Amino acid sequence: MATESPSLQTRNDHYTDIYRTYSQATDTTANDIDLRKYPLSWKTVKIYMSASIGGLLFGYDGGAIAGVLLAIRPQDLQLEDLKDYQKGLITGTAGFGAFCGSICAFPLADRLGRKRTIGLCSVLFTLAAIIMALAKSLSVLVAGRLILGTAVGIAAQCVPIYLSEVSPSSARGTILALNTLAITSGQLLACTLSWFIINQPYAWRLLFALGGLPAVMLLILLKSLPESPRWLLLTGSPQEARESLCVIYPKASDVQIINKMVKIMRNMSIIHREGENSPLLSRERPAHTILGNSAEAENEVMQRANITTDLQWPQSEIATKMDSRTRRALFVGCILMFFQQATGFNAFVYYSPLIFSEIGVDDSLLPAVAVAFINFVFTGVAMRVVDRSGRRSVLLTTVWIMTLGLIVCSVGFQYKVSAIFLIALLVYVAAYAVGMGTVPWMSVEFLPLSHRSFGASCITCTNWLTNSAISFSFLPLVKEFGNEFTMTLFALMTALDWFFIYFWYPEVKGLSLEEIGQVFEDGIDVHYVYRKYH
Repeated sequence: MATESPSLQTRNDHYTDIYRTYSQATDTTANDIDLRKYPLSWKTVKIYMSASIGGLLFGYDGGAIAGVLLAIRPQDLQLEDLKDYQKGLITGTAGFGAFCGSICAFPLADRLGRKRTIGLCSVLFTLAAIIMALAKSLSVLVAGRLILGTAVGIAAQCVPIYLSEVSPSSARGTILALNTLAITSGQLLACTLSWFIINQPYAWRLLFALGGLPAVMLLILLKSLPESPRWLLLTGSPQEARESLCVIYPKASDVQIINKMVKIMRNMSIIHREGENSPLLSRERPAHTILGNSAEAENEVMQRANITTDLQWPQSEIATKMDSRTRRALFVGCILMFFQQATGFNAFVYYSPLIFSEIGVDDSLLPAVAVAFINFVFTGVAMRVVDRSGRRSVLLTTVWIMTLGLIVCSVGFQYKVSAIFLIALLVYVAAYAVGMGTVPWMSVEFLPLSHRSFGASCITCTNWLTNSAISFSFLPLVKEFGNEFTMTLFALMTALDWFFIYFWYPEVKGLSLEEIGQVFEDGIDVHYVYRKYH
């Protein structure tokens, strides 16, 4: 076995000493950014709101399709009649496209970066809006929906990853909930527009065309967004990572920025390979010999980062090197996302006008607007509580309310009492918005940096496979068994969801992305946060 040259060995020893001593001197002090309250500014708010436009585009599609199905006429697509299976095809194709987009998003997000991948999906959103608005046949409309779905899948995978990687630990849940708030605001905007223009000629074309405007806006704002510093370190660009962190933490000192980089580096493969008991980490130097000159320390830690990224495994092998704790984290994220769709919310969003017309409501779009409004308002509530109460507590509280709401919905529909049905549905929607509508998208925070993009693709693929299955099957299921049976089936799924959360969903509020892995180290420690910090 070849031995390392003395000069390179000495250099590695030197950088390792810097890494160990520097991190020890700063981890438990005010120099740790994650332990301090995050100061919001216009620039940081702009970052999070701009990135969340991807969520708004995603939500706008879900809200617009309900109005489209009411406004579209068979002759607009050169058809004699628009059958239920064709409506299901128009609706469900976007879900299938989103599944394909989620698969594509994994290599794109790792190779192009989070920022450029978001830009790519903006281009696809714009292209899809043009094709759908001008479609004169079912095949062209379905093709446009497929492109739109691909963009939605990429956005659904990449935007939560980006937000989780550029947000501080103390506010990560709130910032990730901002993406869900953008999704619900898109749904509300689409439903409200549908209600206002539904009787206008070619209203459905206008609904599709307007979906391209936010995509263009996101492309314009993209230049002002920093790239994910974690992705930059993973790909061997420490100087760019430092510049990105300076944008994200505009009031942080040089020492705090470098310490944050060191904490991210800990989670990379080279540090795990060396281990805490490695001879390279055995010698310590007084902190003042390094911290006395912050510029020198910065330079040396940068060089240390270069060594780290040079020695990590190739990105093409990341998906094949998944350890047991990552598999556990991915299992929890995928199952929770399955339940998000299997509990039926998007079926109500897509087909709510048809459901309300069957129960005797004259203006079937107005209740759909009410559903979208309640969803938007209570997603705002989720932003307030996810970091304070914790994800697990929020889910356990809201899922049983969803179950009760669906049971009462079934009763209201069975006896054709529209008031009971609508009130129960709004209660269900409110509970969904606070918990299951928001928290499953946060599951990307469970995953380590080296597997985050791949794992996020798996989670979003689960979402869209389930979404497509329900979109295609909902109307035939209702026609065969009735709305009451379908809602009771959704209620059963929410009950199963509650038991899954109770036994397998862990609390991670306040933990850094690098510490979350310890929750899955030996099984799934659902009470890790409470045991260690409370």
